[in-house]
Amino acid sequence: MQWFFARRYLLSRSSHSVINIIAGVSLISVAIPVAAMVILLSVVNGFEILIKDMYAQSDADIEISGVGEPNEELRHQILDTEGVSAASFILEGQALAVSEGRQTAVQLLGADSLYYEVFPVDLRSVQGSIALTHGEINNALITSDISQLLGIYTVVASRITLYSLSGGDIGSLLPVRGMRQTKVHAGGIIRANQQHKGRIVVPLRAATEIFDSSKSKVCLRTDQSIERVKQRLQQSLGNSVEIKTRDEKNSLFYQIMRYEKWAVFFVALLVLIIASLSIIGTVIMLIVEKRDQQLTLLSMGADSRFIRGIFVREGLLISGIGGGVGLVLGIVVVLIQQWFGVITLPSAGFVVESYPVRLDIVDIILIFTTFVAIAWSVSQIAANTMIRRRL
Repeated sequence: MQWFFARRYLLSRSSHSVINIIAGVSLISVAIPVAAMVILLSVVNGFEILIKDMYAQSDADIEISGVGEPNEELRHQILDTEGVSAASFILEGQALAVSEGRQTAVQLLGADSLYYEVFPVDLRSVQGSIALTHGEINNALITSDISQLLGIYTVVASRITLYSLSGGDIGSLLPVRGMRQTKVHAGGIIRANQQHKGRIVVPLRAATEIFDSSKSKVCLRTDQSIERVKQRLQQSLGNSVEIKTRDEKNSLFYQIMRYEKWAVFFVALLVLIIASLSIIGTVIMLIVEKRDQQLTLLSMGADSRFIRGIFVREGLLISGIGGGVGLVLGIVVVLIQQWFGVITLPSAGFVVESYPVRLDIVDIILIFTTFVAIAWSVSQIAANTMIRRRL
């Protein structure tokens, strides 16, 4: 019955036009921030998925450290684990790269012949060959930023000397003499992404010449649940090795992304709360306008609680319609962007051309629950204050 009166009061043609205008403004003031919340959270979700996909292309699913010297027995033991589809020994560290009088510090990564089964490097190739060896010749894959620093614009007859401080005595006059070194040919140049800038990839045998090979690790690709495969590997290899999934390696970054999402949500929530205060004014105006009807209801036996419930529902109707419109508008905008990419990124340096978005049903439920709670609260405040004073 209270919903019936609330609907009649809101939609009655006998209401003053100014009341209808105020109600319309209140509806819009709720719809816009709700739509903004849907869009903003979807954009954050889109960037999170984009970054996770980038990590999936450049990081292994699982990384095993503390395995000691690379050996085929360990590789076979790992590959025999259910869910492991590929395994590659990796050895990495900091090195000094020198070519034609230019030098720069790099992240040097030594990889075996199965490297490409774990890392899809060929997807980022710019020029040259992605092969790490050519007979007895050691080739190097160089990220584009390092190639510019070393002045390597073509892979033809370009040689690089790599130095490491992992052994030997450092001389006071010629410190390079105290460094381990190896020479490689520039075999190919790959695009530098945000995760792997400043990197050179060389054969594992070249990396062992300047780094301690006992500090190698194994990188894996899986075709099943990563967490389940990790548990099987831990049972097989024991607790002497450290096993991390890609999400665990990047847990700090993912945690920051979640904090950013909550920050965006609470900022948008503050805007929604401020906008919802207009509902208080609308409900108060309706209470004042319908004072004659209130007296009629009182004479028919209604009490103040019943009348208060009518105007609480009045506020819920206004905010519910506004919130519903905002949800639909936000979902439509997100789906259009997701399917057609209407809004593009301002720079050509990104890996995608348009703003990435992803609609999450959990976000929709959270937004809906939030604005309903806010609407109920402000309607209660308006109705309780005015009805108590007038009755």
